[in-house]
This record gives sequence, structure tokens and C-alpha cells, in this order.
Amino acid sequence: MSAETLPSSDDVPLRGEDGRSDRKGPPAARGFGMLEVTAFLCGAGVMVLELTGSRLVAPFLGTSLIVWTALIGVVMASLCAGNWMGGILADRHPHRRVLARIVLASAVSTGALAGAGNAVLSFLSGLDLNLYLASVAAALSIFALPSLLLGMVSPFVVRLALHDVGSSGGTVGRFSALSSAGSILGTFLGGFVLISLVPSGVILLLLSAVLAVLALLLHRPIWKGSLSAFLVLAGSALAAGSGGMPMAPVGVHIETPYNHISVVESNQANGRRVRIMMTDPQGAQSLMYTDDPNELVSDYTKFYDLAFHFKPDAQRVLMLGGGAYCVPRHVLAERPGVSFDVVELDPGVTETARRYFVLPEDPRLRIFHEDARAFLNRAVRDPERIGAYDSVFMDVFGSWYSIPFHLTTVEAAERMRDLLAPDGLLIVNVIASLYGSRSGVFHGIYAALESVFPRLLIFPASAPDPKYALSRQNLMIVAFRSGEMPTVPPAPEPAMLKLLDHQWLLPFEASVPAFTDAFAPVERYALMR
Repeated sequence: MSAETLPSSDDVPLRGEDGRSDRKGPPAARGFGMLEVTAFLCGAGVMVLELTGSRLVAPFLGTSLIVWTALIGVVMASLCAGNWMGGILADRHPHRRVLARIVLASAVSTGALAGAGNAVLSFLSGLDLNLYLASVAAALSIFALPSLLLGMVSPFVVRLALHDVGSSGGTVGRFSALSSAGSILGTFLGGFVLISLVPSGVILLLLSAVLAVLALLLHRPIWKGSLSAFLVLAGSALAAGSGGMPMAPVGVHIETPYNHISVVESNQANGRRVRIMMTDPQGAQSLMYTDDPNELVSDYTKFYDLAFHFKPDAQRVLMLGGGAYCVPRHVLAERPGVSFDVVELDPGVTETARRYFVLPEDPRLRIFHEDARAFLNRAVRDPERIGAYDSVFMDVFGSWYSIPFHLTTVEAAERMRDLLAPDGLLIVNVIASLYGSRSGVFHGIYAALESVFPRLLIFPASAPDPKYALSRQNLMIVAFRSGEMPTVPPAPEPAMLKLLDHQWLLPFEASVPAFTDAFAPVERYALMR
């Protein structure tokens, strides 16, 4: 018995009322090549939309695991719903004009993000929702509709291309592979190329223009709507490229492969002008006085000077996390005999520091652009680096909830210990509280360090009084490679005495198990209220 045929056409139904095919001879394959292109480009469009979406959300909600989880989850749910709806619609109206309208609608909804995204995210960020709800609400409000429409494309193109039940498996497999191949291209194109070179708003508008052209090629009679959408979107993209598009709050905004960087200025209570670098909307990563770049602004950064109190002859320092390089700039200016190795993941952060934060060109400063844990793993395999550093500074929190877990673990602490000289010390900045619901991150990190280092000291940077133990602040941990008490200057300078007065003198015992590479639930603890 021959296989049943399933003809496809623009406007002719598949079967007549008598159940027989309304068309004679083999089914026409018109538009088959275009259907393949559609599957490929819409698959690519999904990933470009998702990656660009992360940059659209970043200035308002950050780029933490919570935000990424919400974004991916909502996009996948929307694609799932779109697949279901697209399949039902394709069975009822298997016409290319309907598919073209779906693609055109996805173009318009994607382009609308460039104009409406800022307003929606500003509104949501002002509702004071917890990060979980805010992230899901933002993803639903902005990305659900275009993702749903793009999800409808896949089953629709399969239905239009399916001419023979006997070859349906090959047809479905072929179009699934094309859609996946497009997604692969979109992932690399968005992550490696577009985001690094083009503003987020322009990317969204260009994607909209591509989808509008695709709709026009699918069904030429739709040219009125498609051409109008294309002209508006293309014109907006050109205007955004030349004049800039407000996709984020006020300030200088820089897109890098790893971050959305904001640089703003404000006046302090003391009347001095401060320049601020932010890679997360919930906190300032680095601050600099514009009239004296070498003077430290943030209270917690001053506690890194404790390294030179406990080890006055310290000369080689390793710092994990560069930011605007405020600490290295200060130390290099104040201590001519000290050299710094700084590990900063994002070259864009370093370039921003050079452009806006007076990062010096100094032979005593070496910069390594790589993940800090990867650097540690590599360094401990180099015999020349074992015990090579007098101090290690760790300042890797983007905010109180944006925490690279792999630097908080026992295994990371072991690698930092191995790089220290026998009388060296580690200073770690943790944003948390000493006790209460906001203290879990600190307790887990403290326990990890305590399992590796024989002696630890705690310095609450902002509020050392025990009555503030439940308040979130910068908590500085000083961990000593040796268990012996170091020899310190008999009469510290007033500035150093002020820092030493912040030491936590009450007994402290971690109530959370030490974080390990296998289990470090930093997000769960950080988001407790």
C-alpha cells in the first residue's frame, strides 16, 4: 500500500468534503527552501533574544543565577506553549500566510522590547519584590510573548513541509535539526559577537528587522505590514546606533562579554564628587574620589591595609577581583616596594578602569584576565608560585547576592593557602551579617576558611558594635597561614588603630557547614530575609 500524501498549499485545504485530495498529482513543494530558512533563523532568533534579554535585565536585576534561571525558565515555558499552540493552529490553518503573520508578530513584539523594556523594568524594580518574584515577573512581562510566537514557528513549518506520512520522521528530524543548528549559531553569534559590539537595543531592533524581512519572503502579499514594520524598525536601529538608545538608567553604560557596566557620578555627604562603577544594580562595586583617585572611598577597602600591619614586610600581593582597581591603585601609590598581581575575569572592567578610574600603567602591576578559580588551579601547579605571595586579597562579590560560589569553598581556600608564604595572610570581603537570617553565606565561608587556616580574625567594616550583628555589611575575614601570632608594630598609626578597633572580640562559631565544590548553596543563603 502506498503512503498517504499530505499536500501543502497557501490557501487550498488539505482535504475536500468527500475526504479525497483536492489536488491532482504530486504535491507542490513551493516555499520548501524558505521553510528551512525560517526554521533556522527563528531558532537563531530565540537564542539571540535570550542572550540580549539578559543584558536588558542586568541594569535593574543583575546577572545572578536567580535572574538567569528565571529568564531561561520563562523562555523555555513560552517556547513549550508556542510549540503546542503552533501545532494546533497549523492543523487548522496550514497556510504560509498564517506562518508569515506569526513571524511578523514576533518581529513587532521583539522590536517593542527596545522601546518598552526600560519602562517595564523600571516599574518592576520599584515594587520592592524579592529577587525570585522580580526576575520571573520581568521575564514574563518582556520575553514571554516573542518567545511564544517564535515557538509557534517550529511545528508550523513541519506541518507545511509534511507531504508524505511515510517520510514524516525524516521531515520532523530535519526541521528540528535546522532549528537546533540555528539556536547554536544564535548562541555563538549573540554571546561572542553581537553583545560585545552592538548595544542591546540595536540588537533587538536588528533581530526584529530580520524577522520582518523573513515574513515578507514567506508570503509576499503580507508586504504592507511587513514592509512598514521593517522600515520603522530599521530606521529606529539606525537612530539608536548613532544617538544611543536609553535601555538602562542614567549614566555611562558599557557592554562586555561578562557584564553590563554602569559608570555614574554623585556627590557625597561631605561634598566631594565620587565616581562609581556598578556591575549589579544592587550595589556599587567600586568608588573613587574624582579629586584624589588614590584615596579609598569605601570603608571596607581600607581594611586591606591590615595586611601591612600583620606583615609589615609584605611585598607581593595577589588580588582576586579587580573592579576599578581602587585597592591596587591606593597601595601602589602609598607603598613603593609592593607589587600586585590582579586577577580580573572581565577585560571590559579593566578597560573601564583605565578610561574612567585612573588605572595606572605601572610595572609593579600585572593583570590576568581569567576566572579567579581557574587562575588558582593553574597557579598551584607551578612550583615557582607556591608560597610566592605575602598576602592574598579576595574581593569577588558583585553584590550581596551575586557570589561566585567556586571561590567560597574549602578547595578554593586550600589553593589560596598554598600560594601564601609561611607567614602570609588572606583577607576576604564577605557581604552578609554576622548572625540572623542574612548570615548563612558568611558562616559557610568562615567554616571553609577555618578548616584550612589555623587562625581567623573578623572585622565588621561598617558597624562593629554587637547590636548591629544582624545587619548586612562588609565583613572582613583575616586568615593567617601560620598559627603563631605575628609580630606587629608596637604603636600603630591612628588610621590603623581605627581599623583594629573594629575587630570582633566575642566568641564566634560557624553554624553552617563549610562550603565545598560539591555543595555551596550561596544563593539560598544570600536571598534569605
